[in-house]
Amino acid sequence: MKKGKITIKDVAEYASVSPATVSRVLNDYKWINSEVKERVQKAIDELHYVPDFTAKAMVRGRSQVVVVIVPIIDNHFFTQLINTVIQEMKKYGYYVVVYTTESADEECSFLGSSICQMADGILDATSLKELSPLQNVKKPMVLIDRYFEGNTTIDCVMNRNYEALYQGTEYLIRHGHNKIAFLVGAEGHGIAEERIRGFRDGLQAHGLPWREEYFIQDCWKTEAGIRYASRLLELPDPPTAIIAGNNTLTTGVLEAVRNHGMTPGGDISMIGFEECDEDVQAFARHGITSFRLDTSAIASCAVKLLLNRMEQSGKRAGARVEALELNFIERTSVCAPSL
Repeated sequence: MKKGKITIKDVAEYASVSPATVSRVLNDYKWINSEVKERVQKAIDELHYVPDFTAKAMVRGRSQVVVVIVPIIDNHFFTQLINTVIQEMKKYGYYVVVYTTESADEECSFLGSSICQMADGILDATSLKELSPLQNVKKPMVLIDRYFEGNTTIDCVMNRNYEALYQGTEYLIRHGHNKIAFLVGAEGHGIAEERIRGFRDGLQAHGLPWREEYFIQDCWKTEAGIRYASRLLELPDPPTAIIAGNNTLTTGVLEAVRNHGMTPGGDISMIGFEECDEDVQAFARHGITSFRLDTSAIASCAVKLLLNRMEQSGKRAGARVEALELNFIERTSVCAPSL
């Protein structure tokens, strides 16, 4: 047995064929003689040959790898999103590499890495606030739950965030509330802005002022929901209703409300956002009125857009934007404000 790495030439010599024939077998060319194919496969098995993935990708012109970039994975939305993407991509013979980024700088570095350069396409719930680094990647790409004003080159799939926040704000106002607080994260370009705009326009349409003390923008984490909801509830003139900007903030707001001995829909009103499949049981148990998103539909739509882009790689086309509806789930957490 040869010492060191077995090469394609070693397999060819062992099977008494040319290296080109071994390459054709590895790439599953249909016109290879069955007897030759068996001989090459036997040589591969007996020599324990492991094909060079990079070289194989170069021959095929594609790696069958798709990269998914998310800011975090300990969130029901991203967990379900990743699982759906993996299952959908498997149907088309693609492997999925998942990468979490702690910062915009880290994401820029990763986008220039050999992994992204090798990948056939990228699905990105980007942390970046500028579009140009994404446009410089020169790979088929789809943005997930992100939106850039003026983007004409990169497809994206998102929720109708503006419409949902406007609807939620109006819903509370119709129940008699005029002191409404809103907690929202800062990450996720375009998404937070659309939600803020929907909230602001909802207030304005009903002649209600924007009150800075009722608006808090920080991060999307549960801890932030607890901290800032507690601060709101302890104001001299506290809000009578709170809108939480996503599912983890909703969980935090709920905990703060309960820690203060209050009941949603009794002592205070609240509306949640981005309810995922994993949130349904908890939200329903506490009667949280919320906007539910279809994570599987978002993932499937993103996969469809990316596959289409990869098939048309090299062709110029304008950006497609797919905006999905959020389903308003009316439960018991909204009531008229107490006098």
